[in-house]
Parts: sequence; C-alpha cells; structure tokens
Amino acid sequence: MVDLERYKEIGNTLINQLKLITYPVAVRLIAPEEEVPANAIKPLDMFGSEVAACLIYTWCSRSGFSFYLTKNDIACKPISIGYFGLEQITDTEDLYKAWERKAAYKRNADSEKKSRESDAKLPYGQIKGLVISPLHQTIIKPHLVMIYVTPLILSHLILAATYDGDCITSRFNGMEASCKEGIIRTYLTNECQVVSPGMGDRVIAGVQDHEMIFSIPESKMELVVNNIFLAGKKIERTHGVHPFKIPSAKALGPFTIFGKPAGPEVWNILSKKVIT
Repeated sequence: MVDLERYKEIGNTLINQLKLITYPVAVRLIAPEEEVPANAIKPLDMFGSEVAACLIYTWCSRSGFSFYLTKNDIACKPISIGYFGLEQITDTEDLYKAWERKAAYKRNADSEKKSRESDAKLPYGQIKGLVISPLHQTIIKPHLVMIYVTPLILSHLILAATYDGDCITSRFNGMEASCKEGIIRTYLTNECQVVSPGMGDRVIAGVQDHEMIFSIPESKMELVVNNIFLAGKKIERTHGVHPFKIPSAKALGPFTIFGKPAGPEVWNILSKKVIT
C-alpha cells in the first residue's frame, strides 16, 4: 500500500508557503485493471447527471471532495473522446466538424483541426477513468497535481521548477486547457506545465479571471516544493529584504525597497563590463 503522507505533506506545504486559497488538485489516471478507492465520489451519483470534467476540478479545489470520473460522468464528449480516450467515435473528423458547427472556436473545421495537431491525448482504452482528490488529503498516489494560482504565485512556481536549470515549455490554443494541458500533457511529458484556463474552465467551471494553473508531475513535486523562494536569495543578503517573497515590497518612483537601492548586484557587475 502506498504511503500517502508524503503527498499530503507536499500539499500542505504548497498551501501554507504560497498562501493558496484553493486546494491543489491531485490527479491519478486509472488503468483498466487498477482498483479505485471506495471513498471517491462518482459525479453521476452526486449530481444526478453528467457534468463537465473541469467542474469537478473546481469542486475538488474548493470543497476538498474526492471524485472518480468515468465516461459515464463526463458530459463534455470532446474531452472524453478526444483527450482521455474513454470513448470513441467512428470518424474523428466529426470532432472538428462539431466544433465548427456549434462553437466556432477557430475560423473553420480545418482551423479547428490544425490548431489541435499537437494536442496531448491518450489512445482509446488506456485508462478507465480519473481520480481527482485534494493533494493535502489525497486518497490515492497522484500522477500529477494542478494548482490554481494568481499570476504572482505562478511566477514563484515557475522559478521553483526551473531553479535547477530547467526551462518550461508549454502550449496554448485557448481550448480544453485544464484537461489536455494540465492533465494529459503533464502526464505524457513528465514536465511542469503553465496552463491558461480555457472557455470551459472559466464559463462552466467558475475559474476566476485572476486564476492560472500550474501543473506538476509526481516526479517533480518535491523538487518544486524544496525550491520555493530560493530564487533571488543573494539579493536578500545584499539588501536585507527578499523582494520575491509573498508579500513583496513595492515602491513607486525611485527603484528602492525600504529606502535602499533595489537593483540586484548582478546589474552592477554587468554594467561595469558593458563595452561603451
């Protein structure tokens, strides 16, 4: 049996260190032969109907409930068919035609298809569902965690994830973001992802105007947590104040922090090396 305390501790650290106001959402993709925790709620049982997958992420992040999503629970069929591989249709071209006729996210059906050529997706039958759980109380070992954050907190997480020299590459086409980028791409690439919530997230799931998503694969959770607030630490030694912690000190006018010059020493070093 997997010891979940490590993941719960990571979840609590993220909440406390970053002053999160919603819970980090742990996600596990369930293989066909895998057992599902009995205490995961089926959305169909709870709501009495199918729901949008992104709405379940919101319920988890704000209520702390744990859910088990299957094809019978997901109302957004483009997600169930096109990305999670939980259902299938005879002709995949029908996906793009449906988007063109009833949504027009892109100029036409060809544009719908072109925009999604590099989408992250699972083949049909690779999983039978997803368990969605708050990381600090997770009921299952997660494959990844999605964190709903402000742009400021997003900056801290990017700095933490790249502190050891990595660089994050993310993809954006405006649609199906939390499902295909936050979950599937993070899972398939085993890399952190910056995600801009799409229409479904904001219109159906109630993701707020100020919220972005940062996704972390299980293999990099400890790295990110251990690196929070390490970026720029030498500036603190020079000026006595760390400008990158929460909350940050701000000044209008002269570039100072608490009356002291705020320019990092690296600026001064390189200024002296500039060839005039």
